[in-house]
Amino acid sequence: MFVLANAAFAQRTIDWSVDEIISPTQLASTASNTTAINVQAVLKLVSGDSAYVGDTVGYQTVIRNINDQVLVAIPNGTLYVKLLTKNMGVGDTMHLNANYNLSVGINASANIKLQVSSLLINRGTINPISLETTTNANNLATANIIWYDKHGWGVGVEEVAQNGLSVYPNPASSLVKVSSLFVSNSSSKIKIVDLQGRVVLEKELDSTNSVDVSSLNAGMYVVEVVSGDIRSTEKLQIVR
Repeated sequence: MFVLANAAFAQRTIDWSVDEIISPTQLASTASNTTAINVQAVLKLVSGDSAYVGDTVGYQTVIRNINDQVLVAIPNGTLYVKLLTKNMGVGDTMHLNANYNLSVGINASANIKLQVSSLLINRGTINPISLETTTNANNLATANIIWYDKHGWGVGVEEVAQNGLSVYPNPASSLVKVSSLFVSNSSSKIKIVDLQGRVVLEKELDSTNSVDVSSLNAGMYVVEVVSGDIRSTEKLQIVR
């Protein structure tokens, strides 16, 4: 009985991976400024111990621009979870199928990186799993795809170089204007943060997309604009 009890509570070590991203192969903005995403990926138990019915699969989808800036994380700051419905051994796979609808479109087609990460999460005190992290090479897969605008136009040289957000003039002393690749069904919000992480200005953008920064001290700041599901950032220097 003692041996069986110890076996029942033994720590499991499992190498879990995102083996392949099947879709999407592209994203397409609609005329109503939304973007549907169907994520299909193959998740695999690469090595180690077995996984059991009731173990929890955590997963997240992240869209980055070509400079590796995070544009949107689904969900943001956490993981979606689903329970395993079958036991899995080394080499076994499961199919992930998730649908999302972003409340934002893109003004000009752009190259992006779509990433899917997944972890097999501890199911409790019985046969707990040693937790991996999404920094492990095989817990994260990347697909380089194009996010098309509502016209379906291709990616131009200028769009490839864009960071998703432009702030000008930069350096600035009084009024700055922001321009984003993204267009949202909801109002855009701007936040300016100093290098200590303090929010020094926050407001909704009006139709001019301009912000008065004359009250800010000279120095470097980070401008963050949220348009629907998309979060873009850019550095801004204030001079006096």
